[in-house]
Amino acid sequence: MEHILAEYTVSISELKANPSGVIERAAGETIAILNRNRPTAYVVSPAFYKELLDALDELRLSSS
Repeated sequence: MEHILAEYTVSISELKANPSGVIERAAGETIAILNRNRPTAYVVSPAFYKELLDALDELRLSSS
């Protein structure tokens, strides 16, 4: 089994059935979306996504 990089997990079918509820219950935490108990995607908050993009920009600038 693959290592899951989130504390909160849901199945794809649960996400399809109630996407708003899943996001609300996660309360801003990263969500691992599982298909047959394997992570297929991660959902992150807008703030965390911005942090990731900013960090990537900094890495690109420092390597040029």
